[in-house]
Amino acid sequence: MIGGVLASLGRLLSLLSLHLIGNFILVIGGVVGVIEAWKVKRKNSIVILVLIVSMIAFTFII
Repeated sequence: MIGGVLASLGRLLSLLSLHLIGNFILVIGGVVGVIEAWKVKRKNSIVILVLIVSMIAFTFII
């Protein structure tokens, strides 16, 4: 969540470094979330993966 906020703020303020740091944190959080969800229920891990990839693509498009 923090990664998404930082990426959005970086994009809003035109600070490329903040945008990249936010996306990096978002990727790390997504990977950890997918791994944790994979242990419990595999279907949930696929949903989390799709949401994280969508969020990253959304921050680069807007």
